[in-house]
Amino acid sequence: MPRRVATPQASSRLSRPSRRLLALLPWALLFGSAVVLRALRLGLVFVDGEVRFPMGEDELYHLRRIWFSVVHFPATLAFDLYMNHPEGAAPIWPPLFDWTVAALARAAVGAGDPHAVEVFAAWLPPLIGALGVLAAAWLARRTFSPAAGFVTGALLLVQPAHIRRSALGFVDHHAALGLFATLLLAAAMRLAGPLGPAGRPRGVVATGVVVAAAIGLWPGFVLHVAAVQLFLVAQLLALRDPAAAVARARGLAVAHAVAAALLLPFCVGREWPDLGSFSPLVLSNFQPLWLGAGAGTFALLAALWSRSPLGADRARRVASAAGVGVLGLGAAWWLVPGLAVALENAAGWFGSNTYLGGIGELRPLLAPDGRFEARHGSADYSHLFWAYPVALAGLAAQALRRQRAEVLLLLFVSAVFLALTLQQRRFGDVSAAGFALVLGPALALGFRAARHRIRAPRAVWVGVAGALGLAALLPQAAAFQVEARASLRSLRGEPVVLLAGARRRTVLERAARWLKRETPATSGYLDPTARPEYGVLAAWGQGHLLRYYAERPLVQDNFGPWGGRSGFDAAHRYFASPDEDAAVAIAERLGVRYVVATELGSGQEAPRPGSQALRLLPVVARGAGLALPGAEHALERHRLIFVADDADLARKPGEPIWRVAVYEIVPGARVSGRGRPDASVRFELEVPLPGRAPVRYRARTRVDPDGRYEVRLPYPAAAGYAVSSGSERRTFELSEADVREGRAVPGPSFAP
Repeated sequence: MPRRVATPQASSRLSRPSRRLLALLPWALLFGSAVVLRALRLGLVFVDGEVRFPMGEDELYHLRRIWFSVVHFPATLAFDLYMNHPEGAAPIWPPLFDWTVAALARAAVGAGDPHAVEVFAAWLPPLIGALGVLAAAWLARRTFSPAAGFVTGALLLVQPAHIRRSALGFVDHHAALGLFATLLLAAAMRLAGPLGPAGRPRGVVATGVVVAAAIGLWPGFVLHVAAVQLFLVAQLLALRDPAAAVARARGLAVAHAVAAALLLPFCVGREWPDLGSFSPLVLSNFQPLWLGAGAGTFALLAALWSRSPLGADRARRVASAAGVGVLGLGAAWWLVPGLAVALENAAGWFGSNTYLGGIGELRPLLAPDGRFEARHGSADYSHLFWAYPVALAGLAAQALRRQRAEVLLLLFVSAVFLALTLQQRRFGDVSAAGFALVLGPALALGFRAARHRIRAPRAVWVGVAGALGLAALLPQAAAFQVEARASLRSLRGEPVVLLAGARRRTVLERAARWLKRETPATSGYLDPTARPEYGVLAAWGQGHLLRYYAERPLVQDNFGPWGGRSGFDAAHRYFASPDEDAAVAIAERLGVRYVVATELGSGQEAPRPGSQALRLLPVVARGAGLALPGAEHALERHRLIFVADDADLARKPGEPIWRVAVYEIVPGARVSGRGRPDASVRFELEVPLPGRAPVRYRARTRVDPDGRYEVRLPYPAAAGYAVSSGSERRTFELSEADVREGRAVPGPSFAP
């Protein structure tokens, strides 16, 4: 029987399911590759059965709120007595991200195992980041071409600016902002695109929903929304057709009304003690006022333009819009109490002050240390960063020729995103998506044009494209290699040389876990109605970590002054105080029992000579031993109870040891005795510390003209202090009760 040869039609019919799977394969590969690149630090995040979060800062407050909502679902932690102790404060982040993660975690792993919730939460950012890559690739494909979609996805896939915010363990709302920026662009581009068959704009409701969701994730997204608004208003005023202008004004009114209505329940009536009730930095009355005013303004313009001569031509529409806008802004500025001050305070985020200047993500991309450094552009976006202006100009010229307003919106908003990042690096998660959505289509179009002009075999062009891609992405390749190697070494159980920041977080975590294990538990960690018995003082940038692992309330934390101005200012006064009694008075007013001391002091400024911050730092003395500085002015109310350092962690040669000291504030025993007038009386004690050699405590006082001396001592001594005056030596014992109750205790006397 002759062999049957399949016809092309038969082959096509038989392979249709396979072709559908093949069509999905590039998207699956893109998604999987994005997850893998964002999980390269696997061995550095999952260590010894625990989850080590990469920054050890904001993720840990997100996790606190996630675990709270998992336990008390569907409640959210709206007011936290473990912030700004003893007053408490409301977290400045909106609850949407944490509540969503908690809902997913509760459904996936249940509510009984905090570690399982940590693992689940740690894996979400790479998945969100991979969805962001797919969304950008889809948008570029829909707007330009399949090739543009592929190149856009490939670029975003490897952008460090995007990976950094969606890496394994980076449990933060910023992990989702790149995705929502892309969704906002997609919805707004439909709104800016050609009108639908009924003469109405498309994407109206979708734009309103995405605006509300993005602001619900992070109030700072108002800047990105404002960029979209600015373009859509400019497009509206540039229209020649009166009917199209009315239709678009109505569409904008509906979009703003949808966003305002969705945000209203979470914003209206919110009063923030340090920010007021109209601050754009937090969810407040500002967002519904802003969006609601937009809805009213566009609805009014649509009515005026459709029912009066004001809509007859473009000049009248522009004049009427300007008049309505100026009147509305003026009325809001003068009639809404606190609005002007709130906007002025919000603008301060782009100013310079001691506190904000110390936050790395708020520094300019290309000049983080005050001088221009081009390498940061290549490191965050690849060498293609420097081709961005050319790509932007080329796509803009093409969009103008073809009158594609939706593409012009994409280009304008992308440029705004990148401009914000040049001012502050923290906007990189959003600008990475905008960057890829410009460079991807531009490269695809440029490559196609080059192929048409220069005839060469397909293999040659594939090789050229591959070589250019490798050269452009060389900075990323080196970073990926370093991280992958470190992760593999960790997975094999080999020592890994950690960066200084990672070592410091490890040391702080040790101190926090010790506090949780060895100090009295405080009430209310998961019960917002129970007031904790005492608080802990530390540098502001260490608060989230210490709270999460120690489960103790902090006076100040990573929220800085926006997490409670009273605690922030009091912490600064405590660490800056040159007098221990004044520092203790501040601590007692705050209800503080323990202090976690590092070289950062309060973290708000470099500690000054003679300040309490420096007096709390143990120093190396007699080789590797530790001593407390200042015998003449020894600490009388602070006793050292724990020290942790990174001496056992692998480091580069020559890097200094970094240590954390934990103190307990105690009344101290008031010891008095007699001696020769003006003679010096010295007390010395080897203070035992958990898991390390004792620390040497020295105190010195002088005998007054009446032959009496007095000193306050914070440490008990069963074996006795070594006390000396001149050539005489004594031994002196103190009990724990003497120290804790501040008893007056007779001390040794010396020959007059």
